Amino acid sequence: MENVIEKLRELIGDGYEGEVWDETHEEVDSLLDTPQPDGYAVENVESTFEDGGRWSNYQTDVYQVTQEDGKVAYFQIGRDVPATEMQDGMDLSTIIREVVPQEVVRTEYVYGRSA
Repeated sequence: MENVIEKLRELIGDGYEGEVWDETHEEVDSLLDTPQPDGYAVENVESTFEDGGRWSNYQTDVYQVTQEDGKVAYFQIGRDVPATEMQDGMDLSTIIREVVPQEVVRTEYVYGRSA
């Protein structure tokens, strides 16, 4: 069994920034988006989409990688994606980082009246 987590760490280093379809991104994508049946599982555990403006938007996905040996790691891919159909297929930027889950508690204010 290949150590997929170490391979991903080797590919991205401390954090990778590049083009959406450059060689490094394609190799990371092949490990995360099309898992091979060689001892690991990949699950997209979070996906967000943010309107960026006229020309681009931001899509972020977090993947949980679980190996047969029980090791688990999380990798986040942030993509600058086209905002119009005329830009489909354009090479835009991507950021790939290893992340860890952390529970966050926050207060939200909703419509209502105070006492």
